[in-house]
Amino acid sequence: MFISSTFAYTIASVTTLEKRYAFDSFVSGFILIADDIAGLIFKPIYGYLANYVHRPRLIGCSMILVGIGCYLAALPYFIYGPAVHLLSKTVSLNQSTGAEFCDANRTLVDECTDGSNSYGFPIVPVLLPFMSMFLNGIGESAFYYVGIPFLDDSVDKKSSPMYISLSACLRLLGPASAFFLSSYVLTFYENPFMDPGISDTRDPRWVGAWWIGFVVLGTLIILVSLLLLIFPAEFKSESMFSGKKDKQNASQVVVKKSKIPKLSLGKRIVRLVKNPIYVCYVLGTALRWFAVLGYWTFKPKFIESQYKKSASTANLFSGILGTVPAAIGILLGGAYLTYLQPGPLQLTSFITVVEILGTINYVGALFLGCPQTTYAALPVNNVHTYGTELMCNTNCSCPQKFEPICGPDNYTNYFSACFAGCSPQSLISMNGTKQYSDCSCIDSPGVATEGFCEPNCGNNFEILMLLGVLGGIIGRPAVTGNVIISFRIVDPEDKSLALGLAGGFGSIFAYIPYPLVYGWVTNSACEVWETKCGQTGNCLVYDSDKFRNRLHGLTLTLYYIGSVFDIIVVLLSKRIKNLYDDEEEEVQESDDNT
Repeated sequence: MFISSTFAYTIASVTTLEKRYAFDSFVSGFILIADDIAGLIFKPIYGYLANYVHRPRLIGCSMILVGIGCYLAALPYFIYGPAVHLLSKTVSLNQSTGAEFCDANRTLVDECTDGSNSYGFPIVPVLLPFMSMFLNGIGESAFYYVGIPFLDDSVDKKSSPMYISLSACLRLLGPASAFFLSSYVLTFYENPFMDPGISDTRDPRWVGAWWIGFVVLGTLIILVSLLLLIFPAEFKSESMFSGKKDKQNASQVVVKKSKIPKLSLGKRIVRLVKNPIYVCYVLGTALRWFAVLGYWTFKPKFIESQYKKSASTANLFSGILGTVPAAIGILLGGAYLTYLQPGPLQLTSFITVVEILGTINYVGALFLGCPQTTYAALPVNNVHTYGTELMCNTNCSCPQKFEPICGPDNYTNYFSACFAGCSPQSLISMNGTKQYSDCSCIDSPGVATEGFCEPNCGNNFEILMLLGVLGGIIGRPAVTGNVIISFRIVDPEDKSLALGLAGGFGSIFAYIPYPLVYGWVTNSACEVWETKCGQTGNCLVYDSDKFRNRLHGLTLTLYYIGSVFDIIVVLLSKRIKNLYDDEEEEVQESDDNT
């Protein structure tokens, strides 16, 4: 459970980290691929070593590295402190002031030349999370490519689907808890003991306490890892052979254990590459995971920009929709395999159909959006300047700080109170919400309010949530079946190696490129960038239509191409044998010793 929480928590924190350290989504993708670079290196190694080492200890030691990585991810906060530079100029340890106002006498200081600040690419805040993700990739490789075969070897084949389903559901608690934890800690300011003077967590200046979750997860992971070190090398159970007593006489001794492969590593790899079902399975799986991981990585950002939700709210809904329905679907899939035991053709057909039907949430989201957010002025042709000067604010000497306010029509947004021509005397407070009553760019007696205008989305967000639930329940029953198929389409001695090679292939063609590709797609929908001293920071304003269409269009395209390989697996499914019967891995009769 904890091994899957670190990556999910990093995804949930990406938007906050971009804002805090001023880097874009492509850099976020660079951080996330460290997990898969480690997987590319260690998955094949673990797959090969799994037959020769004490597997629980290997997993435990690898997970300790994950815990250390969590501490590294939190370290930038302790180096740089809270993001007071995003607030207004007057900031103390205990309180900071509000928005900038129109002031013809203001002298704008060039922060790039006055020596008080230095800007450049945030190397340390990017490098430390990158190292954290690399260590996380080492731990995940051990868990999935050593731990899952270890589980399959420890139970009989008829029970294996249910055990794998339960294991997958427990692993889903990791992302669920990570998103819930992120949703909670992001409601606190980055320094929980400091009042930033911001009442709305949707305010672009708000930076939540992202670092707390990494400290909590790192501590829990290390404590749990210590328990794995005392596990036995293998579990033996008489029940896994209970159905074979009539096939074996009393003189036979059946031992369930990993066998030392008879073929060399090179010949075993060639055997896998020449297996058409295995090749199609690997290709289809890589394409689907490319789509699914890319989408879920940037879904919180999509919810924030499309529906104007806070990072905390976006993570909460992403956690619920990404885990609870999926857990239900996985349990249903495990029960289907355990009690009905479909044959190879029925199982592969079932997997293909439910995976295609499970894309209902992506298809629906493609058409469920909000009207474009309207601003009084925005840059032309996506140039790296704000272009927000109007005739009514030419004498305001506004600093280019993004602190949006909503006009009295509840439709038009302004870049800040200063760019709306608001004076300090115009500020009033109603029930804790800042309002601006006398602004030169707003017709009197109109009153503007802090924050974005609420988008007129109708019930689209609620419908999107419902489709997410349906998509998880319908599509996730395929998870257990895919795991079982991956074990049964190769020789028993090749299970760990097959998973390791599949993971290595997936790392090269899916897990490493997906954060970069989806990060580039996300950046391509940006309209306004934060810029400081010639350095481009995070995106401030997205084109909601471009973001929605490109994100979901790419996801559906990749997913359906992967389904083509699933169909080929269905056509070749008659080659799959021995889905539910335990083979005698080692039978030593009394006369074998002679």
